[in-house]
Amino acid sequence: MTFCRKCGAKLDEDAKFCRVCGASVVSVTAARPVGPKRRRPIYLIPAVILITVLLTTIVIAALLFLPFYPVNFNLTNQVPRANENNLLVDLQVDVANVNISYKNLPNSMVLLNVTAVGNVGIFDAPDRVVNVTFTHQTANNSEVVVASVSRIARWPSFYNLDVKCDVYVDPSANLSLSVRSSVGKIILEADTKTTLQRIDLETTTGRVDVSLSNRVVVADSMSLKSTTGNVQFRMDKVEVSSNVSFNLRSTMGLVNLDLTESQSLFGNATVNARTTTGSINLSLDIDGNVGARIESQTDVGRINVAVQKFSGNQTPLQSNNYPAGSNFLVNLRTTTGEITICAAYGSSAVLR
Repeated sequence: MTFCRKCGAKLDEDAKFCRVCGASVVSVTAARPVGPKRRRPIYLIPAVILITVLLTTIVIAALLFLPFYPVNFNLTNQVPRANENNLLVDLQVDVANVNISYKNLPNSMVLLNVTAVGNVGIFDAPDRVVNVTFTHQTANNSEVVVASVSRIARWPSFYNLDVKCDVYVDPSANLSLSVRSSVGKIILEADTKTTLQRIDLETTTGRVDVSLSNRVVVADSMSLKSTTGNVQFRMDKVEVSSNVSFNLRSTMGLVNLDLTESQSLFGNATVNARTTTGSINLSLDIDGNVGARIESQTDVGRINVAVQKFSGNQTPLQSNNYPAGSNFLVNLRTTTGEITICAAYGSSAVLR
């Protein structure tokens, strides 16, 4: 039942006008029901939070690891010349390249120069990226030097930081040397009249390279080791003052030997070369009263031989004058790898 909106009189169901006051009748359309409010997908909120966290992490990482400060580090330590000629150097480094060479030092026996160039992050001081310790004392008629070099940057592996340790030795010093490195190459070059006592060089990741020539006197044994790098040993016209041994070892790299000798060694030189997964290459050129015997063995691999004036079939091989007044006694052994031998007696050039 409906009523007039103006006078309130009762209206018929199909009335167009009020029969009392004549006002038009307005029909009321039922209101359209309002549906529930549309919601945003619930996964959007975690996604926004995750993206925000990732962006924040990237910004923080950029601040931490981005090369920010340039580094130009240089520090020199030295041992004054003393009455003793014997010099023992013990050097430990973590991540650095080590170069040992000979240089005339008027007032010193040995000089250690450590340099670092590159960049470090915002939270590191550019003048405090490397820690160097250096001590020396006289003991047992020798000058004893103990030194260490290590990085102190918070995240050194993220930075382009090149650390070098240059060791300069005066030729008058009778050198005993021990160098240990975690990452980096070790290079020893002696090409002047000097005496080497016991030499022990070892690196975990990097190569060991030793070159001896020009009247260097070897008076004691030598050990060269690398875990993942190559070992290179060159000896050209070197004096050996007694029976000595050269021990070369690489676990996952090559061992290369280049031996040239035409004068008496004053003793026998035993050369032991070992690898686990790498090959061994020997180049041997001898003359005069120097002989050689070469034994080799490989578990998986071949033995390649090219010789002049040597007898034998692969192993053992020996020069035609063996045994001589002084001799190279060479032992080559690899687990997985080839052995290549190029040897000549009384020839000006080794077969290549």
